[in-house]
Amino acid sequence: MRVAVLTCRRLPSFVTWEIPDVPALFEDDRRLIAAFHAQGDEATSVVWSDEIAWRDYDLALPRSTWDYIDDRAGFLAALAAIDQSPCRLYNPLDAVRWNSDKSYLLDLAAWGVPIVPTLPSGPAGATQLQQQAIEAGWGRVVLKPRVGAGAADVRLIPTSNITKTLTELVTAHPHRPFLLQPLIESVISEGEWSFIFIAGVFSHALLKRPAPGDFRAHGIYDGIVAPITPTPADLAQAKAIVAALPFDLLYARLDLVRIENRLAIMELELIEPMLYFDQAPAAAGRLARAVRSRVG
Repeated sequence: MRVAVLTCRRLPSFVTWEIPDVPALFEDDRRLIAAFHAQGDEATSVVWSDEIAWRDYDLALPRSTWDYIDDRAGFLAALAAIDQSPCRLYNPLDAVRWNSDKSYLLDLAAWGVPIVPTLPSGPAGATQLQQQAIEAGWGRVVLKPRVGAGAADVRLIPTSNITKTLTELVTAHPHRPFLLQPLIESVISEGEWSFIFIAGVFSHALLKRPAPGDFRAHGIYDGIVAPITPTPADLAQAKAIVAALPFDLLYARLDLVRIENRLAIMELELIEPMLYFDQAPAAAGRLARAVRSRVG
């Protein structure tokens, strides 16, 4: 089996600061490629934006394709070329296209999946959105672009600043829509949960805590990540969310926060999430075997 593990040419443009250990960001890819080799398969890291003869591969697997947020249209076109070739794509194109715009959260809510309350920046004006947030009792809000990764260009602001901040952002980026969510205090007091599923089966879970004074539970912002065993009740909630998704998924990471003793989706990661194989070493082999089962 010949597998293309898709990666980025460079880190996305929002990363303008020095990251002490950039190679560590790609540890998942290295462990996954090693797992493929261990089961006798050919696997190599391939930059998604390069000119590639996709017929030379049996399967392409988007993994560290983080720079897609700088060229979403080009990324989806590249994946469409894979999808139209003999090479198989996982996660499938329809899931990736849907997941590449965070307005998917509104679909999840319509499907009965619990989410962090979310307001889109249009068609309502900034003043109307501010009034809605105030009426909902949101003290502070997280403002995030609909196309983004790694907390790119995410702002934490008081609810009273929504009109001013959103107007400035829309003026500077007229074709870039945003979403508003309340700051969920449990992110700071408890942390953010990540549940990883491989081929629909629970693999492992992590608890991510933001650095002191921050709200972003991500390693590039000095957040702390640790493996954890979820309670049966929490795991059941995560499994129910996966069961509600209308896609044939090879992998999924559910980023969940607790709201009134119930887990809710903050973000659903189906494209390029870190799966933290360093925290669960057997998981890379599980994913490699799941890929083999799809190719046959």
